[in-house]
Amino acid sequence: MDKKNHYKQQIAYFDKEFSSTSDYKLAAWQNSYIKKIKKYVLDNNFKNKVLLDVGTGSGYVAIELAKHGIKVIACDLSPQAIENLEKYKKIFGLKNLKLLVCNAENLPIKNASVDYVVSNALLEHLPNEEKAISEWKRVLKKGGRMLVTVPLSLKFVWPFLWPINMLYDRRLGHLRRYTADSLKKKFKLKVCKTLYTGHLLKVLGVILTTLLKTHVYDEFLEKQDSNGQNIAYGANNITVIFEK
Repeated sequence: MDKKNHYKQQIAYFDKEFSSTSDYKLAAWQNSYIKKIKKYVLDNNFKNKVLLDVGTGSGYVAIELAKHGIKVIACDLSPQAIENLEKYKKIFGLKNLKLLVCNAENLPIKNASVDYVVSNALLEHLPNEEKAISEWKRVLKKGGRMLVTVPLSLKFVWPFLWPINMLYDRRLGHLRRYTADSLKKKFKLKVCKTLYTGHLLKVLGVILTTLLKTHVYDEFLEKQDSNGQNIAYGANNITVIFEK
């Protein structure tokens, strides 16, 4: 693989995706993700602790947790993503939010300096996943928690959804998919919780709401999806919470 070309393509794709900012609004699925972080990652004494949002993207994790009183470091390879976050940082007056343009495989952050690490839909994009995992573990304090969300192996996905998932993977630059076992072997950390999302009802619901251009059913779809969070088959994504 030509890593330099892959990174150029990724930066171009996501810079284009984040090329325009709009009024900040938390979608139902994003709110569900924030709830998972609060429930499974943060401890009772989270105030003034440090969370690294690696591959921050649209930045909603960084924004919501900074609002919550946590010191957040948000980094991304896309300059446009960080530029957008600069605007939101000013709008919400988030002095506890630090922004970095950097590679997730080479973090300009001190050893054992963060209490929490969050990585959502990032690891599957990285050519050198071993280096990335090593870096995330390096900056995480002993006893700290890390939440990682990635695409689930196709063997767990309904077969009739394979083609659309394969096209999606190619379009976004996904290099691989994962299972609970493969993530445990790669991270070599204590597994605190494993969750599955993106089940069939939600997938069909998202397609329907997109066609109808409505968000009336979003909360219902999220609630139904969470009911199957312990069921692997039929899901599209896996989230694992590790402890160092």
